[in-house]
Amino acid sequence: MAEIEYFNQKVETASRDEMRMLQFKKLEALLKKVYTSNAFYQNKFSQSGIALSDVRSLDDLRKLPFTTKREFEDDQAEHPPFGTNLTEPLENYAQYHQTSGTTGKPLKFLDTRESWEWRGRVVCHILKGAGVTRGDRILFPFNFGPYTAFWVMYEGAYQLGILIIPTGGWSSLQRLECMIENKATVIPITPTYALSLAETAREHGIDLASSSVKSLLLTGEPGALIPHVRERLQKIWNARCFDYIGLTEVGTWGFQCTEEPNGVHILESEFIAEIVDPETGIPVQEGKVGELVLTNLGRSCMPAIRYRTGDLVKARKEICPCGRTFRVLEGGVLGRKDEMIVIRGVNVFPNVLANVVESYIQAGDDYQIEVYKDRGVDEIAVKLQMKEQETGETIQRAVQDEIRKKLNLRIEVETVPKGTLPKFDYKAKRFIDRRKGGVH
Repeated sequence: MAEIEYFNQKVETASRDEMRMLQFKKLEALLKKVYTSNAFYQNKFSQSGIALSDVRSLDDLRKLPFTTKREFEDDQAEHPPFGTNLTEPLENYAQYHQTSGTTGKPLKFLDTRESWEWRGRVVCHILKGAGVTRGDRILFPFNFGPYTAFWVMYEGAYQLGILIIPTGGWSSLQRLECMIENKATVIPITPTYALSLAETAREHGIDLASSSVKSLLLTGEPGALIPHVRERLQKIWNARCFDYIGLTEVGTWGFQCTEEPNGVHILESEFIAEIVDPETGIPVQEGKVGELVLTNLGRSCMPAIRYRTGDLVKARKEICPCGRTFRVLEGGVLGRKDEMIVIRGVNVFPNVLANVVESYIQAGDDYQIEVYKDRGVDEIAVKLQMKEQETGETIQRAVQDEIRKKLNLRIEVETVPKGTLPKFDYKAKRFIDRRKGGVH
């Protein structure tokens, strides 16, 4: 095993008691600021009858109410444009970002210089976890928009002093040529675009496997934590894959290390993580699946306190071989509580279907999972778009049989002509819910 490099070894290898003490110290400082000058949380805490003096230990965090995305959405709708979740005067804020808006109107989030530097330090842990060091060259193959995922990666790389190569506004071929010419070693990217770049490379005779790239840092979609996706990308790129996970509302809270291919660390020095029953909100036993609830400890300017992520996770007890004592979530995010669909009495998560499909399709193939209503009953269909049409029927049957085996459920699987499904260069939208319109 190669020597492990840490960003902050003392914190990353702290005992559970030491970690809890650190978290409570940061929580106290956060709540003191919020209780003093944040109208959004002042109102929430007042309605709940909770005073600052009631939070005397880390366990007392549970006395505070949960925060939901809908509350943030309603607050910004009622108090445009930024809402009342602002702890400082507006002139102190220096960065604007927003959510993608895939499930509603985008949420706006602001950062002060201090909180933006905190976001960058969070990413320093992630980069070190993936084995990135000074001397690496990190190439950013995308256009910078208002979404945080790659901006924060840029800030973290800058803080670590890693050579940064931006390629915004360029075509995929230009980015590949720049990557080869400048011997880039690390690529932050979505799994969808990593496969898209690989297809462009194949079309132009570029051998990605012989390039200098050693690491793909994957975000936006499940990638490195799905074995067949990871194996496909690692084979094509001849590079290791690492997932990092975050939310615009909370920050980048989870990362993979070099020693754990099947789980992600919670960055517990910067986030307090609770795992609760999705229905009751009561903490689940360790090792049980529950909803992840996060409190970020470094963004007092626009905090998320006991934020219900909607992500289903399962923590395990064992300490990671990397030596970090941050808890590990087995398999990362296992699914979304609001995406569970009941089909003929069977609970189905779209990511389970996606994992089945991903295990059969090849580079250049694509798919889409649709939920619709048929005579008032929820149904699911899987659409396959195959690069090689002659293999389509065989793959179609194999996918349908595997779904039946895993779920004891017959689900419609059909092949569609090439060009039918939309092409995504950034983050693919492969789960389509058509029930609201009532049509298929």
